[in-house]
Amino acid sequence: MGAHAMLGLLTTLALWCLVITNITRGTAACIAIERGALAAFNVSITDPGGRLRSWQGENCCSWGGVSCSKKTGHVVKLDLGGYSLKGEISRSLAGLTRLVHLNLSHGDFGAVPIPEFIGSFRMLRSLDLSHAGFGGTAPPQLGNLSRLIYLDLGSFGGPGIIVDNFHWVSKLNSLRYLDLSWSYLAASVDWLQAVNMLPSLQVLRLNDASLPATDLTSLSQVNFTSLKLLNLMNNDLNSSMPNWIGGLSALSELDMTSCGLSGMIPNEFGRLISLTFIGLGDNKLTGGIPTSVSKLCNLVQIKLSGNILSGDIAKVAKSLFPCMKRLQVLELSGNKLTGNLSGWLEGMSGLRILDLSANSLSGVVPHGIGNLSSLTYLDISFNRFKGTLSELHLANLSRLDTLNLASNSFEIVIKQSWLPPFQLINLGLHDCLIGPEFPSWLQSQTKIEMIDLGSAGIRAPLPDWVWNFSLSMTSLNVATNNITGKLPASLEQLTMLTTLSMRNNKLQGNIPDLPLSIRVLDLSNNNLSGSLPQSFVVKELHYLSLSKNSITGVIPTDLCNMISLELIDLSDNNLSGELPDCWRKNSELYVIDFSSNNLWGEIPSTMGSLNSLMSLHLSNNSLSGILPTSLQSCQILVFLDLVGNNLSGNIQRWIAGSLKSLIFLSLGFNQFSGEIPEKLSQLPVLQLLDLSNNKLSGPVPHFLGNLTSLHLVPEYQDLTRPFLQYKIYGVGGAYFSVYTDAMVITWKGQMLIFQRTLVAGVDLSANQLTGEIPSGIGFLSHIYFLNLSRNHIGGSIPGELGNLVDLESLNLSWNDLSGPIPHSLASLDSLSTLNLSYNDLSGKIPSSNQFATFGNYSFWGNENLCGPPLSRVCVPESNRYRHLKLQLRFDTLTCLFTLLGFAFGISTVFTTFICSAVARKAYFQFTDRVLSKLCTAIKMKVSINRMMQAGRDPSLAIRSQDSVTCYELEQPSTASM
Repeated sequence: MGAHAMLGLLTTLALWCLVITNITRGTAACIAIERGALAAFNVSITDPGGRLRSWQGENCCSWGGVSCSKKTGHVVKLDLGGYSLKGEISRSLAGLTRLVHLNLSHGDFGAVPIPEFIGSFRMLRSLDLSHAGFGGTAPPQLGNLSRLIYLDLGSFGGPGIIVDNFHWVSKLNSLRYLDLSWSYLAASVDWLQAVNMLPSLQVLRLNDASLPATDLTSLSQVNFTSLKLLNLMNNDLNSSMPNWIGGLSALSELDMTSCGLSGMIPNEFGRLISLTFIGLGDNKLTGGIPTSVSKLCNLVQIKLSGNILSGDIAKVAKSLFPCMKRLQVLELSGNKLTGNLSGWLEGMSGLRILDLSANSLSGVVPHGIGNLSSLTYLDISFNRFKGTLSELHLANLSRLDTLNLASNSFEIVIKQSWLPPFQLINLGLHDCLIGPEFPSWLQSQTKIEMIDLGSAGIRAPLPDWVWNFSLSMTSLNVATNNITGKLPASLEQLTMLTTLSMRNNKLQGNIPDLPLSIRVLDLSNNNLSGSLPQSFVVKELHYLSLSKNSITGVIPTDLCNMISLELIDLSDNNLSGELPDCWRKNSELYVIDFSSNNLWGEIPSTMGSLNSLMSLHLSNNSLSGILPTSLQSCQILVFLDLVGNNLSGNIQRWIAGSLKSLIFLSLGFNQFSGEIPEKLSQLPVLQLLDLSNNKLSGPVPHFLGNLTSLHLVPEYQDLTRPFLQYKIYGVGGAYFSVYTDAMVITWKGQMLIFQRTLVAGVDLSANQLTGEIPSGIGFLSHIYFLNLSRNHIGGSIPGELGNLVDLESLNLSWNDLSGPIPHSLASLDSLSTLNLSYNDLSGKIPSSNQFATFGNYSFWGNENLCGPPLSRVCVPESNRYRHLKLQLRFDTLTCLFTLLGFAFGISTVFTTFICSAVARKAYFQFTDRVLSKLCTAIKMKVSINRMMQAGRDPSLAIRSQDSVTCYELEQPSTASM
């Protein structure tokens, strides 16, 4: 055998020996101490899925999820991710000293802290404890893992891990992947500086981590330039966009959605040429999209919705988008962009999602939109578009599943015979002119789930096939049309229907039986009648509005069993009977509105069990009795409206003691008596107090000035916030407000309904209040109206009323006020309605500012007022004194001469009677004749009236009279004397 042959044989033998050695090592049993560590770990946990059944035998390297080194036999990888393990991790696991990869993700370890001994795995390069239910504070010992490349402690929906500081993170110099999403990092003020010490970092996920407010611009130099993915979304950083972002040249994905960012998008964004995804939505970014973005030709998704970006979208698009041939998602909704769609949209053929809703875009929709054949989602709602849309615009959009054109001025002109190429899931055509017929092409949409055709000009009954979408339809909104006809007797076949809104139509007939799936039902403002159906109670119903119909019968007690109900509005119907007395604790009810019905009886005490109640409207019924003390348990009540009933008794002090959240308190037009309790001044947020038209007595409350919530309100306070609005979300996230809490008040002499705008004021009119107007009312500088009319208030009008700078309506009429009108009232520039009539005011009416606009009816019934607008002329002061002196002299002389004349006349008569008997006899005979004739005439008149009342001839009374005079009949007889 030659040398070469011998060498080849030896080489072959060596290779075989190497293979056999490796095979032997690979199949050999693992190291005993490590097998014991794994066995102890298995005992300490539970395995609901039975994934660890393979952990048997001597060779632990063959166990599921366990990998060993083929060279050393040591366990180097423990991959139990997704095994849903539970229990406590045994410390024996620390025996795996050569562990390189550890994955315990997607388990449930009961919110226990991460074991500290994990920091002893010095060889560890990958640690995945994500979504495993760990809690507590992350152990700083993790900073000992200097070889760590991959670290994932993210936890969606779990308790979340607390990271007090990032010092230990900064020691992981080899780290390339860091995920602490959904952790709690509020105390980690050093997070940005720590991250800047990780030069190898490529992926950073800190989304939803409660990061503290951080000035991102504070970094002077950026070291983590290897970063490819940065996700900080849903943290309130309260910072402007940093310029150093342009230094991350390797960045391909940037998501800083909802980070509280402000300022402009920096031009440095143009340097991120590798960027494929940019998410900066729901921030406060201003200005335009920088032109440097035109260099980002690799962009696939742009998400900038929910900012304050401005500019002409057509100009931006023409300069920015030509190179973006890969762009698939463009979301710019909720900004202030202007311009139109023509000349640029047609060329973006790769778009799958286009959302330009809630801007100020205008013009028409070009026919070229049909070229976007890849489009699945199209939302241009809430803009200023106009014009006609036909099937030509939609003919090629075969992949479209969401179409939202709502709240524009479109006229949809589509042939009844058109068959669409797409199958929609969501359709939003709110405020588009579609009618008068319901669009028949919808009959072909077998996958449709949400339909919004509100305010669409439909003036016909709904076709029967609408109710055949039973397998898919979840939401139908046809509110505010003129739809006629009747609803089906039952809708129970619509097993997927959750939302049905048909309010503001002309529907007739009865309310149908409801499907068990229904969550929102609004049939308000129709012509529905009859009583509520037997199957009316749906336990999962959240919202119920049947107001402004002609529904009769009683309110069913089964309403109390609807445990998910948040709002009931049965107002403005013909319901009768007593209120249900079956309300339960821990219900979800926020609003009860039974106003304007024919309900009677007392307010049930069980209403006090509704501890979540915020708004209670029982006005304009015939309720009686006193306020139940149980209502003091409704401690978050904001609106209490009981106006227009027959409630009686005193106004209870517990209203102020317990209902600290009251903003609107209306007890007017009832029978309440007694004094107004001083404790009402302790209501900290009260904005409107209406106690009018009751039988309240006592002095005008001096504590009115202590209503601090009616003092000057800071400009930043949102007065629309107290109004409860129930919003139902529709196609594309748009919503339509169904119920808005309202106030009914006497405003400027009229009964008006206020919604969305809070009108602060006090109305104590038509009671029996006495005393004087307290000067402390002048502190209520935020008050809009004040009505103290029709009481018995005296004294003068306090000049402090001139401090009510926001006052628009003042009514002090029909009282006993006296003195002059304070000139300070003339300084109230907002005052538009004034009524001081029927008092005892005097002096000249102020003529400056707003007083020059008031008519004479504002001052009627004050005899001593003068000056415009009254016709009574005021006498100048200089002439008034001279006039008074002359009048006094004249009156004195007149009185003197009158007395002298009277004395002379009396003395003359007495002298004549004394001196002449003939004169005396003639005088008395004359007097007797006059009295006799007068008495006879009276007697005759009485007799005639009696004859006429008895139906007899009055001439008989005249004939029956004799010649005896009244005087003679009244003379006493001789016998009697």
